[in-house]
Amino acid sequence: MPDYHPNLIVFTGQHEGKVLRAYRCPANAITIGFGFTWGSKVFKDWWLKRHGRQLRLGDTIAQADAFFLLKAIIDAEYSQPVKKHAPKASAHAKAAAIDMLFNCGLGAAKWTWFKALVRGDIKDAARRLKVTATTAKGRRLPGLVRRRAEASAIMEFNRWPVWVKAPRTSSPKEIAAAMPAWRLGEDDFKQGVDWLIKLGYLADAARGDMKRVRSAVRRFQEAHPQLSNDGVMGRATLDQLQRVIDLKAKSAKGASGSAAGAATGAADHAAAVSGYGDLVLYGSLALLVVGGVYLAWRYRDEVRLALKGSGTLRRGGLA
Repeated sequence: MPDYHPNLIVFTGQHEGKVLRAYRCPANAITIGFGFTWGSKVFKDWWLKRHGRQLRLGDTIAQADAFFLLKAIIDAEYSQPVKKHAPKASAHAKAAAIDMLFNCGLGAAKWTWFKALVRGDIKDAARRLKVTATTAKGRRLPGLVRRRAEASAIMEFNRWPVWVKAPRTSSPKEIAAAMPAWRLGEDDFKQGVDWLIKLGYLADAARGDMKRVRSAVRRFQEAHPQLSNDGVMGRATLDQLQRVIDLKAKSAKGASGSAAGAATGAADHAAAVSGYGDLVLYGSLALLVVGGVYLAWRYRDEVRLALKGSGTLRRGGLA
């Protein structure tokens, strides 16, 4: 039996979000299920045994397999450092620590919150955990702020969100039954709406009109074929919005310190790139591809879509 609190599986799974079709997360990793990536040995071995090849964008996974892997990965990879270095911690403190490692990676065990946990100072560990890794690319993300606050309360006080219920057994079926119907938190949803507005898919005055928001989400999804075109702002759609926003910001930063002449030809295509007009103008597509090889590769999916929308995508372009 695991020595962490049984609520953990539901807590982590609900925060990660279940996506049954592979997509690229903001950190550039192809992701599926409950945040599974090729960096997980458990997932990698399982996938290779099933498919005999690497995970690709658009691949799918069965819901039962996603629930099975969620627990298997937690048990084999993320609970082990906590069990080894903080064996005397309470089950709920271990659960909060495991959730942090699952979300941020095993490298988070080198951070000050984990060191406090190891020395047995739960109060300090919870305090530090609450304010750790709540931003991405310098941007404070409300969903991460909420997740850390909840994990901090779990670690110190064994106080769980009301929606968290322990599964009756550790079977995928029981874990699925214990997990509430997934939807973005209100804070994440608001962030997604803000990004839709910033990218020109939604008018600011329409942010409270759910019909128009859903239409804007669908148009964004249509521009990104790896997303399910259902008009629902789920985890994959929110992460894709973040990738486009990040590319836009990096393109603007790169263009500001570079020769403006490289941008001239790209500006001609701006109006034709649905949803990317200002992105192309900000970053100057010519400069982005020619002068920013790393940026073009890291955001190759978004650049490819922009080029396709502008009619400039040719064979032999970005892979």
